[in-house]
Amino acid sequence: MNKYAAAARAHWEKTAPTRLHALENPEEFFTNLGLQVQAEVSDLTAMLAGTRSSEQNYLQEVARLVTARRIAEEVVMAQLVWIGDPELPLEQAREEWEQTRTSDDNLVTWAERMQDSPDLMPSTVELEQMAADWAVPVTFLEGLVATEPPRDYLRENEAVLQEAATIRFLRELS
Repeated sequence: MNKYAAAARAHWEKTAPTRLHALENPEEFFTNLGLQVQAEVSDLTAMLAGTRSSEQNYLQEVARLVTARRIAEEVVMAQLVWIGDPELPLEQAREEWEQTRTSDDNLVTWAERMQDSPDLMPSTVELEQMAADWAVPVTFLEGLVATEPPRDYLRENEAVLQEAATIRFLRELS
């Protein structure tokens, strides 16, 4: 088992133990996965590194090759190895998402900036895109900017924020 296979197995033991235990022959699975990762890393490294330039000295050449290999490893490992447990309960997935999601305070900061400099107010298209990203109506963003202090508007419309958070969470699941 190569280093990629060992890393994959360790990751699966932590993040997807049920999936790991369901494998008929884990040793063979991870050995094959490690070989596949190694082959794809080699191919991608060669593609990313390109050809040597006559203007490069030895250290520049080594840096170019090492950088290409590290990038290739990150890309291939992300595609083939780093998985989550598909059996993660919805409540637990939501808790994890809540811990890492963008804070609603960013909306307050944005609204305060718009109040301080109304000429920075985004165009209608940009405002519609922002509303879509946050899963709130455009009128919500307009009301946020119109109310001083904006934090009070968020408190008054907490139900809208909760619904928007649920929509954004469900978007990430799909």
